[in-house]
Amino acid sequence: MTVTIGRRELLAALGGGAVAWPLAARAQQMKVYRIGALVVGNADVDSLRTELREALRKSGYVEGQNLLFEFRSAEEELDRLPRLAAELVALKVDVIVAIYTPCALAAQRATREIPIVIVSGNPIETGLVPSLSRPGGNITGVCGPDRHAVASHVHLHPAGHWVHSCSILSSACARPLSEY
Repeated sequence: MTVTIGRRELLAALGGGAVAWPLAARAQQMKVYRIGALVVGNADVDSLRTELREALRKSGYVEGQNLLFEFRSAEEELDRLPRLAAELVALKVDVIVAIYTPCALAAQRATREIPIVIVSGNPIETGLVPSLSRPGGNITGVCGPDRHAVASHVHLHPAGHWVHSCSILSSACARPLSEY
């Protein structure tokens, strides 16, 4: 049995294949980003996952499509952090999110190549970065004010010479930032 195909059909088939082939290849090569998260306790994991998922979804990153999370919790046992950080490095995550200073220090010791996003107390005092204006290395993130920074931000009006003390309110269940 002989099948004949006309010139137009052949060109349409080749042209369609030429257009579809790079699109299929691009779809197969779509980067799936892996975010590793290192936390001190289990309570942090659920809230962090929710916050990260929602924030990244707004930028077009959807868990299960182009984004995967790898969460590791020390379950309040800080001596587990180095091993957990090493696990994230071995998984070749694209970035490590380290919540609180002990997690950031463990991640810093585990890698100098993978970017680390920290949320911690004073990263200068703990040796995470040499300065806030030029942190250098693979660490970036946010830090809370330490006791010295808070004290320097308390400005009293000259007419307020009658003020003898000042208090700062914080969450009753939060540890002092210096402990993080």
